[in-house]
Amino acid sequence: MNDEARKYRCPACGGAVDEQARTCGYCATPIATARCAHCFHMNVPESIHCSGCGRGLGLEPLGKPDSLVCPDCQTPFEAFCGGPGLLHDCSRCGGQFLEHALLRDLIERRQTYGSIAPRTPPRMNPLEQPVRYIACPSCGQMMNRNNFGGSSGVIVDVCARHGIWFDAGELPRILSFIEAGGLVQARRSSWETRSEPPRGAASVPPPSRAREALLEDRDVDVDGRVLTLLGEIGTLMARVLLR
Repeated sequence: MNDEARKYRCPACGGAVDEQARTCGYCATPIATARCAHCFHMNVPESIHCSGCGRGLGLEPLGKPDSLVCPDCQTPFEAFCGGPGLLHDCSRCGGQFLEHALLRDLIERRQTYGSIAPRTPPRMNPLEQPVRYIACPSCGQMMNRNNFGGSSGVIVDVCARHGIWFDAGELPRILSFIEAGGLVQARRSSWETRSEPPRGAASVPPPSRAREALLEDRDVDVDGRVLTLLGEIGTLMARVLLR
């Protein structure tokens, strides 16, 4: 999608703004005000389908006041219940902090959708994003930066205890990556890399489908820390951040 296709005219002043912008940079009029109930992405009110996940926009999820504040702009979050967990949304910068349980639920649903119509996972260049470290909105500890899925190109900030921070627009891109089978390919590549025999050693046969399925429950080393896949909520990112 080119830059021009992403532009939207402010209904108040006519200024050209990004369609994902929460407010107009010229007159501060709200722009993206329609929230998708499937991926929580914000859309312009005239949208029929979500620009983040492509699904039809229907009833919007209802938010409630939040005790946490945005680590970027210090604006109080608005909390949205996603079933097993909460999404903390910043109405000013568009950043979103997801609790592990909610992200796990979104991942499982997107993998199910993607198994029906497989396609090539989208890619981004992580070098295009500025390097910065931010603190967890819940505990205040600095979060770790990770390339989501090892190959998505989207750098997310992770607190192993409380959740994952997504800059504006990153969550829909991650969900598209998952739905297109990006995590499945990452697991397969990780397994093949670990299974490669040393030079000169006998070749190892490819893993069976049953063994591939077991990979989802293996313990993997992420940045020197051993985390259990599909384990407790606080260790979810070991499942999605294979490195």
